[in-house]
Amino acid sequence: MIATITATATDLVAGYGTNAVLGPVNVTLRPGVTALLGRNGSGKTTLMRTLCGIIPPLGGTCEVLGSAVADGATVRSRVGYLGHESALATALTVAQNLRFWGELTSTYPDATLIPHDELVARFDLSPLLGKKVSALSRGQRQRVDLARLAMTDPEFIVLDEPLSGLDPVYAAQTRALLSEWGRTRTVLYSTHSVPEALQLARHHLVVRGRDLIELGDDDAATVTESTILAVLEGAS
Repeated sequence: MIATITATATDLVAGYGTNAVLGPVNVTLRPGVTALLGRNGSGKTTLMRTLCGIIPPLGGTCEVLGSAVADGATVRSRVGYLGHESALATALTVAQNLRFWGELTSTYPDATLIPHDELVARFDLSPLLGKKVSALSRGQRQRVDLARLAMTDPEFIVLDEPLSGLDPVYAAQTRALLSEWGRTRTVLYSTHSVPEALQLARHHLVVRGRDLIELGDDDAATVTESTILAVLEGAS
């Protein structure tokens, strides 16, 4: 197991305003793929957004890549986040969206952008560049969003249900991409599919109530579907 620590949360309380959704929890994330599971409304998205610095923690501390995270500014170019909602402007073409995000991310501290042509080739975007985002399929839009996320070659990649709604071909391509990323960087992704989580990840986090249960890593072989379901059912 790779020992390098990417993110650490200590007594972290996540939520909005005065409404605490999760915590206090303690978790350490290292390179590889970590699956985050939980019932609907359990706080998975809130936790992910807090770890990325998109929303501030209500309590405790969070460090990402050696920097304390409050508003995420210090690590923005080293973290890639894909939420439920696309970050693309539907009225613009793919090329215009990539240009906009390239100009924006170039302003991030210590940002180094992957060359445009390399990004287009890697995500097979050439046929899509002239199309408006509103005309793209769910899978095509996802591909552009992943390219947008990958612009800064982030070390910490956070994906909120990235396979939801994808057809089998795009889902398979995205799973392959997650596995590829997980060889050299830290990937945290949420899913409702226990078999998918077992296939892709060695480390599993399960939200139960306001707690976070860790399964896997050194004892990954002992984590089964029934193990995860038992933890999830304990949240009901």
